[in-house]
Amino acid sequence: MFSPAYISANDAPAKKQIMTSALKLFVDHGLCETTVRDIAAEAGYTNPALFKHFESKEALALHLFECCYLSLFQLVSRALAAQSSFEEKQRAVIAAMIHALHQDRAAVLFVQENLRYFWPKVNPAIRKHSILGLIRQMLEDGRRQRIVTTQIEIEILVVAWVGTIQQFARVWSFGDFQRPEAEITAQLHKVLLQAVKG
Repeated sequence: MFSPAYISANDAPAKKQIMTSALKLFVDHGLCETTVRDIAAEAGYTNPALFKHFESKEALALHLFECCYLSLFQLVSRALAAQSSFEEKQRAVIAAMIHALHQDRAAVLFVQENLRYFWPKVNPAIRKHSILGLIRQMLEDGRRQRIVTTQIEIEILVVAWVGTIQQFARVWSFGDFQRPEAEITAQLHKVLLQAVKG
């Protein structure tokens, strides 16, 4: 049974429903456009029920962002740790990200679309866990294995790599590209491998 990263077994039913409803609305309509009243109505509770668990909409959104971001960081970290060669690492990270998108579309898109806004606000302990840092390390490992080009700055390669995955997530969320996870992973791996080889 799939359990979203932002849900704890100890959370009260109302809190679970509020978080699930808020995340859906934030992704579908935007953070600014979603009101406390919208969240309460979607969750089937009153405004005071939301304020019982979170002091504000901003606090709720930041909590969701931190939980979802840390979950994605751990997912990427585990995928990298399980492999040795660059190509294996890249394929594993892509597979993990595509699986996360299929399992919890809202969580992945919420992090992706709101990283710039929330990153300065997250707990300093969470800021030590950089997904971009993990991808950079993966690409630097690829350079040491003589697979990743040295003709393009590593920062550009990181942006191109992550940007490709992010753009795919957007297209996939609109329903424009529906294929089995393994097929998506194989095709993205091929595209990104060509890109980083230069």
